[in-house]
Amino acid sequence: MAKALQFLFRFPPIHGVYDTGEGIVYIFGEQHDGEIEDVINHEVMHWAVQKVAGKRASLKLDKIPMKAVKA
Repeated sequence: MAKALQFLFRFPPIHGVYDTGEGIVYIFGEQHDGEIEDVINHEVMHWAVQKVAGKRASLKLDKIPMKAVKA
Protein backbone atom coordinates (compact mmCIF):
# COMPACT_ATOMS: atom_id res chain seq x y z
CA MET A 1 0.00 0.00 0.00
CA ALA A 2 1.20 3.51 -0.78
CA LYS A 3 2.58 5.67 2.01
CA ALA A 4 1.09 8.81 0.46
CA LEU A 5 -2.10 9.53 -1.43
CA GLN A 6 -1.90 11.16 -4.87
CA PHE A 7 -4.65 12.78 -6.91
CA LEU A 8 -4.07 13.03 -10.67
CA PHE A 9 -6.49 15.26 -12.58
CA ARG A 10 -7.12 14.31 -16.20
CA PHE A 11 -9.46 16.00 -18.65
CA PRO A 12 -10.33 13.64 -21.50
CA PRO A 13 -13.89 13.50 -22.85
CA ILE A 14 -14.96 11.05 -20.12
CA HIS A 15 -16.20 11.80 -16.62
CA GLY A 16 -15.48 9.84 -13.47
CA VAL A 17 -13.08 8.80 -10.74
CA TYR A 18 -10.81 5.77 -10.67
CA ASP A 19 -8.97 4.63 -7.54
CA THR A 20 -6.06 2.32 -8.34
CA GLY A 21 -6.10 0.95 -4.80
CA GLU A 22 -2.42 1.81 -4.53
CA GLY A 23 -2.64 5.42 -3.39
CA ILE A 24 -3.32 7.02 -6.78
CA VAL A 25 -6.73 8.48 -7.60
CA TYR A 26 -7.45 9.65 -11.16
CA ILE A 27 -10.17 12.29 -11.53
CA PHE A 28 -11.45 12.62 -15.11
CA GLY A 29 -13.45 15.41 -16.70
CA GLU A 30 -14.99 18.58 -15.34
CA GLN A 31 -16.58 18.42 -11.93
CA HIS A 32 -19.57 20.45 -10.71
CA ASP A 33 -19.28 23.03 -7.91
CA GLY A 34 -18.31 21.33 -4.68
CA GLU A 35 -18.06 17.92 -6.33
CA ILE A 36 -14.28 17.85 -6.44
CA GLU A 37 -14.08 18.43 -2.68
CA ASP A 38 -16.55 15.60 -2.12
CA VAL A 39 -14.50 13.26 -4.31
CA ILE A 40 -11.25 14.14 -2.53
CA ASN A 41 -12.85 13.75 0.92
CA HIS A 42 -14.38 10.41 -0.05
CA GLU A 43 -11.11 9.00 -1.43
CA VAL A 44 -9.07 10.27 1.55
CA MET A 45 -11.53 8.48 3.87
CA HIS A 46 -11.04 5.26 1.88
CA TRP A 47 -7.28 5.63 2.10
CA ALA A 48 -7.27 6.37 5.85
CA VAL A 49 -9.66 3.51 6.71
CA GLN A 50 -7.63 1.13 4.55
CA LYS A 51 -4.43 2.08 6.41
CA VAL A 52 -6.07 1.50 9.80
CA ALA A 53 -8.57 -1.31 9.23
CA GLY A 54 -7.74 -2.88 5.87
CA LYS A 55 -9.14 -2.95 2.37
CA ARG A 56 -12.41 -4.79 3.17
CA ALA A 57 -13.35 -2.17 5.76
CA SER A 58 -12.45 0.60 3.33
CA LEU A 59 -14.66 -0.83 0.58
CA LYS A 60 -17.62 -0.93 2.98
CA LEU A 61 -17.57 2.89 3.04
CA ASP A 62 -19.30 2.84 -0.35
CA LYS A 63 -22.29 1.09 1.22
CA ILE A 64 -22.96 3.92 3.69
CA PRO A 65 -25.84 6.15 2.46
CA MET A 66 -24.75 9.74 1.75
CA LYS A 67 -27.50 11.05 4.05
CA ALA A 68 -25.74 9.36 6.98
CA VAL A 69 -22.40 10.88 6.05
CA LYS A 70 -23.65 14.45 5.58
CA ALA A 71 -25.84 14.49 8.69
